Amino acid sequence: MEVVLIWKLGRVPAEGILLHYAPMNNSLFTYGTLEIPQVVQIITGQVLTGAPARLEGYARYQLKNQAYPGIIQEAGASITGTLYLELDDVLMARMDEYEDTCYEKRRLRVITENGMALNALAYVVPGKSRELLSSSSWDREHFINNELDAFLRSIVS
Repeated sequence: MEVVLIWKLGRVPAEGILLHYAPMNNSLFTYGTLEIPQVVQIITGQVLTGAPARLEGYARYQLKNQAYPGIIQEAGASITGTLYLELDDVLMARMDEYEDTCYEKRRLRVITENGMALNALAYVVPGKSRELLSSSSWDREHFINNELDAFLRSIVS
C-alpha cells in the first residue's frame, strides 16, 4: 500500500517528504579529544562512528597550558586520527562551538586506512599562532589515563 499526501500541487509520495533537512556533506578529520567517544557524545549528543585516517604534512603538539592538542603544518610530518564522514551542518556547528578559538577550520587531504584520499575539514593552528603550541607531542593514551575524567567534568559543566 502506497501512502501519499495530497498537496495543492498534486500527489507526493510520503517517503519523499523531508520534515527536517540538514545536509550531510561534511567530513571531519580529528586528532585529539574529538577522537574519544565520550567527548564526542557529550559535544554532539550522539554516538558517532569514525574511521582511522592519516594526515601528511602536519604535526600534533600539546597546546601550552591545555590538556588538548593542536596541529600545525610541518614538512615531513604525519599524524593519525579519526575521520568522521557525512556529518550534517547541525553536528558541525556543535563541533565548531566546542573547539577553541585558536584553530582555523581548513579543508585538507587525508588518507583513509585503505589508502583512499579524501578531502576533510580539520581544526588547524595557523602558522602565525605557532607560539601557542608546546614542543611536546600530545599523547592520547596519557590523556585518557590521566586527564580524561577531569576534562569530561569540565566540558559537562
